[in-house]
Amino acid sequence: MKTCWTLACALLLAAFVPCGAAAEADRATIPACMIVDDPAPFFNCHWVNHKTVCREIPTSFYVEFGRWAEKEKIKGKFSVVPCLGGIKPIDGSLGEYPGHTRQERLAWIEMVKTLYAPRFTITPEVITHNLVWDLKAKRLVEGSPRECNWLEAQPLAAQTRYIAEAMQMLKNAGLEPGGLTMCWSYAKEKNAVLGEAALGAAEKVCGLRYIMVFNDTGERPAVIYRRSDGAMAVSLRPNVGDCYDHTLGKKTEADVRADADKYITEDGRKGQFVDAIARHECLIFYTHAQTLYGNGTKSGFKVFQIAIDRLHRDYGDRIEWMTGLEIARRFCPPKQ
Repeated sequence: MKTCWTLACALLLAAFVPCGAAAEADRATIPACMIVDDPAPFFNCHWVNHKTVCREIPTSFYVEFGRWAEKEKIKGKFSVVPCLGGIKPIDGSLGEYPGHTRQERLAWIEMVKTLYAPRFTITPEVITHNLVWDLKAKRLVEGSPRECNWLEAQPLAAQTRYIAEAMQMLKNAGLEPGGLTMCWSYAKEKNAVLGEAALGAAEKVCGLRYIMVFNDTGERPAVIYRRSDGAMAVSLRPNVGDCYDHTLGKKTEADVRADADKYITEDGRKGQFVDAIARHECLIFYTHAQTLYGNGTKSGFKVFQIAIDRLHRDYGDRIEWMTGLEIARRFCPPKQ
């Protein structure tokens, strides 16, 4: 009888995994998640404010990167800026992107649905990744602050409406959001408000009661808002950052290999990937579409190709790639 009682207690305890710690049974594996910020149809997010880089990132590059991620079994989070720079909404409601046809826009969306959505949690990165979008007039508010700075100063209801509009644009285009990515910076001290607003928006637009939010960095995912009925918003919190300067391109092969070494060295013993795995027992890292494209050189993409090849070589089957939502659920399971 004592043995049965002990077994029952063990099974009961195993059912509750505290947020911030993976289950003991999973400690042999290394949850991994790749975050790609700033994608949008055609236009380079960095170009919106800095005309020193190429204006566009071609769809063919997103196809190339997506096929590589699929081949390497990489999973993660992929943003789509719904109305980058206020140029045009992705759903076509205000016409087509300058220099592009309806067919090209729909092909970009279909590319995301087929190549990315099965392996990456899709999120809006607010609406414009730039100035505030007037929800009624459907245009930029000239002279406004960045939408992230404006949002954090707004009451909860206004934040919820704004985020819901971003999610609705994606949904109208046929893309299902799994949460929110904040552009630029929104005070992490206000994460609970952001989580509540994002959850309210996702529930209204998509019927979701569990979402991921990317706003700050950290060690591993953590709950930022939990409603009394168990609905949750979980912060993804990457523990390794980007090699930003590839946005400008002009990188030599030696530079590319040196930057790959910063993630994981040739011998596999050092680097930010290695440190993150040792300290946090997971690997969540982010990059940007413009970093990967490298102003047409694809230098950032080359860095990650080398680094991921080394990661797989040295850690093998221990790497368990997860979408943003999957890795959030691993560390912060939904309340049953």
